[in-house]
Amino acid sequence: MKQRPHNAGEKKDDPPNAVPDGGAFSASRRNAILLTGVSFALLSTPRWMRQASAQTQASTPAASASPPQNPANQQQTNFLALSALLTGTQKLNPRTGTRIYAALSTQAIEFEKQAAALWQYALDHQIKDVDNLAAAVGSDSALSLVLHRIISAWYLGVVGDDGVTGGAKVVSFESALMFDQVRDAVVVPTYCRAAPGYWVTQPAVLKAGG
Repeated sequence: MKQRPHNAGEKKDDPPNAVPDGGAFSASRRNAILLTGVSFALLSTPRWMRQASAQTQASTPAASASPPQNPANQQQTNFLALSALLTGTQKLNPRTGTRIYAALSTQAIEFEKQAAALWQYALDHQIKDVDNLAAAVGSDSALSLVLHRIISAWYLGVVGDDGVTGGAKVVSFESALMFDQVRDAVVVPTYCRAAPGYWVTQPAVLKAGG
């Protein structure tokens, strides 16, 4: 029997039991095994770890960006700078400053606005001492009043008086600036120097050695 001649353009069918190329089979098998391993690793990872990773990735862009400045913090910073100018003291207690600012803001509705205006005036006119600032704003009763209230609060440790809304409020005692004037010679009257009633005892007299 004669065989039909083979046509070069005709596609030759693979035998039914033909085995795929060994290289292609090995590559497919490796990919399947690798995919299975990755899936198993993801499923076996604790839930809390996956959540932490997701939160870290989500927060990375926000952390890299500079956080916006809090207006309240800026007000506190400006108030401390203004207080340093008015009192001539650079090392003021920030906690005391926060209490003074809050108390003055409560007793006077316009205090925050006026304190900001007073600080801006000092900046615009480059005033760096309290005497010049007080003279410059002397004709402005509102700014002049704010200036004196701030100084009084820092030196007395008391905000307001019985004649204002809310009455007088103690914001500081031991750190009141009035004690700094005599701190080297007089003890701040907060605790006794010795046992109760020590002041009735005659102090020891020092005698020069002969």
